[in-house]
Amino acid sequence: MLSNSWKRIKSLSCRSHCPTCKSTIKPTDFEPGRNNADEEMDPVDRVLENIVGSHGFWQWFILLIGVIGLPTYEMFSVFGLSEQAYRCRMPDPVESILHNLSVNEAMTILWGMNASDRAQYHMDYPTRCYHRLADLVQMTHSNETNWTDWTPDQLFKLAVGQPVPCDNGYVYEPIPNQYPTSVIASFDLTCDRSWLGPLHPTMFMIGMLFGYYLGGWSGDRFGRRPTVLFWFFIFVAAGLLAFFSPNVAFLFLAHLVLGAADSARITVLFVQMFEMTTARWRSVMCSVWTVLQSFGTRAFTSLLAYLLPDWRWLMFAMTAVGSIGVLYICFGPESPRWLVSEGRTDEAVQVLERGYQYNHCCRRSPEGIFTKSDVLALKQMYPMHPVNDEQGNDELSGCGSRLCYVIKSSSIWQMFQSPEHVKRLLLASVIFTCHIYSYYGIMLYGNKIRGVVYVVAVINAASALPGTMMSCILYRVFRWRKRPLLGVFSLAFLSTFTGALCSLTQNHETDLLLIITEGITLTSLEAALDMIYIYIPELFPTMFRSKSLGFCAGCARIGAALCSYTNELDSRLGHGSPMAFYAASILVAILVVLVLPDTSGENLDQCPEQQNEMADF
Repeated sequence: MLSNSWKRIKSLSCRSHCPTCKSTIKPTDFEPGRNNADEEMDPVDRVLENIVGSHGFWQWFILLIGVIGLPTYEMFSVFGLSEQAYRCRMPDPVESILHNLSVNEAMTILWGMNASDRAQYHMDYPTRCYHRLADLVQMTHSNETNWTDWTPDQLFKLAVGQPVPCDNGYVYEPIPNQYPTSVIASFDLTCDRSWLGPLHPTMFMIGMLFGYYLGGWSGDRFGRRPTVLFWFFIFVAAGLLAFFSPNVAFLFLAHLVLGAADSARITVLFVQMFEMTTARWRSVMCSVWTVLQSFGTRAFTSLLAYLLPDWRWLMFAMTAVGSIGVLYICFGPESPRWLVSEGRTDEAVQVLERGYQYNHCCRRSPEGIFTKSDVLALKQMYPMHPVNDEQGNDELSGCGSRLCYVIKSSSIWQMFQSPEHVKRLLLASVIFTCHIYSYYGIMLYGNKIRGVVYVVAVINAASALPGTMMSCILYRVFRWRKRPLLGVFSLAFLSTFTGALCSLTQNHETDLLLIITEGITLTSLEAALDMIYIYIPELFPTMFRSKSLGFCAGCARIGAALCSYTNELDSRLGHGSPMAFYAASILVAILVVLVLPDTSGENLDQCPEQQNEMADF
């Protein structure tokens, strides 16, 4: 049976899809009674479906290694940047009097007035950055006072005059139900240094921006496996740097590199998983990936945070768990589709044979199934755009000419030579940006809800479960990608718009309706994320797929960097106003999806003429 399946695959090449070649195909080239769905598959999909296996142990094991090796470092900001109560640190004699008081009680002593009276002062920074015991500080320097008999009431009476900034740093106190330690407390990121706190997640997002571009380019240029391994070692080194960071500059540098390593591997691993299975199983594997990545790893990070109350050890634990991804060195294959596109037929055969063994309980593939002559038929689906001999000899005759040729054939600007490709890149980037802007913005906006931080984090992560199930069902029921995506985006827009409208027009003591609409929106956007990661790569040919996905996903980091500023409008424009911005962003994504063509996941590279039209060399 395997031999017959391979013969059927071998008999059909790119000529069956190319209009200019259809006339040369004889009726005998097709076996009678062939299944229509099988005819519509490209040769690589048929090899995976009929011989290797499209959803066996091979595919699932690579998916699992990829997820384990990708810690959700964006969750670190939820715990490691938790807010803490703080006040000015006073000289040691005064601290010996205040050490039994809470921060709020000590603030009353340091100011000589309660919180409502302190609110009347308008200063550059919060009142916690000042005190009114300047005279008392001078007394401590004189060493002429016996402080052993002093009480807080006596200090209260000395709090007079104008507020002065803190000179000796700050005393911090954990807020109930929040993570007990914080980067903010470790490096005094308060008052005049408070702008450095929000910069922490921004640096991670900027790193992801570069990582998507570098990962996409290197994945297409050097292959999926070398790119994953390179960024894996970068990730381990950056994680250790974050753990041992002596100051905030090293911590920000580490998270910048972590963001790049994280997104570079996500891009390549997702494309590799995409290329190791067939169209009808991509949505299922994408859904499983999302459940494990969005819910599993985020919930596990919350568990680690609960067990490890120190942010440094939390960072170390996340890096240590991610280091399990070292198994990819032994078991991670190169993408056979990429190898075929590069003309490396023998290596593609070896990868497919190993995949066959993994999926068939370590059995060797029958003799003669995977031969070079067989895979040559697949090679026609991914032409290398050869030049004629005379032109090639002229172009590559000198060292300088060869260098120019390499740069021209491998540089990222290659993607921008086709107007159609540029159009799809820009539109897909807008979709990614609008989606990520809304998704992360609404998730961070939900953190304003009071509650135990670990529980809130798990609830936010749990939106991945119904969202993933929704995307899986829709892409299993509907053959085409575009219409289900439009439906999910429309649901997200309606729920977000409803939440914004009700919050801005009605004042309630609780945000019950806003909580409900946020949950519906996050679920819908989670489903949309799965669909986008399937739909967008199918818009591009294999030779540019990883690079194009990296470019589009990288642009989305711009939206992620802006959402924190959008949430600040809640106190200026009214409660719920950020939701209006997110609703508008989702509406823009809907309009852009309408402009792009539809795909079905089949015949991703139909013939040389279509690839040349996209590449336009």
